[in-house]
Amino acid sequence: MSGATVADGALEIEIAGEPLQLFAERALLWPRQRALVVADVHLGKAQHFREAGIALPRGGTEHDLGRLDGLIKASGATRLLVLGDLLHAGARDAPWRAAWQAWRARHPTLSVELVGGNHDRALRAAPELARTLGLHLHGALLHAPPFVFVHDVNDAVAVDVAGYRLGGHLHPVVRLPGLPRLPAFVFARDAGLLPAFTAFAGGLPIAPSPGMRLYPCAPGAVVALPVT
Repeated sequence: MSGATVADGALEIEIAGEPLQLFAERALLWPRQRALVVADVHLGKAQHFREAGIALPRGGTEHDLGRLDGLIKASGATRLLVLGDLLHAGARDAPWRAAWQAWRARHPTLSVELVGGNHDRALRAAPELARTLGLHLHGALLHAPPFVFVHDVNDAVAVDVAGYRLGGHLHPVVRLPGLPRLPAFVFARDAGLLPAFTAFAGGLPIAPSPGMRLYPCAPGAVVALPVT
């Protein structure tokens, strides 16, 4: 390992020769770049479902942004990199925007960067809106050796670029005996998945396979499962 300081509550691992830190709040820190990495924030998702007539509690956006506050403080990150689906639906006049703008004002020097996902169409279509939200758009991928940051690690655009792919999109989860399903980090030979950051997300169950490294996010701790 690097010998770098490990943030409280984080689990240090090594991927593609780089020390990384995993947080139970479903975020990853790349210490060398002071970059906190999350995927699938889905701002406004609960509101979108409520508008469709599905009763869901309010306050999800504020809760998720509060979690980001804690992670930024704990990690010392100067960059926040979102691997797609920062939004869930449209952004103009969306109720979550006031909460986002207040959060952005609390972190004026933080670089907030987005690799576009399938739900981020509103931002790709209106770069000026992204600037209003304090975002830097990277397009479909960010190549930062040894990593290729994308939304979908199986996208042909990502597969053709040399590097270890890191993405989200699938909302990976695992089941442990006696516990409900848990969001999980998944690292295979040439690509890794981050769990959905939002607390309001379904999930794709992941079955262990040879050489795969699984790290479920239990309450307050990241658990390293034995490698098969």
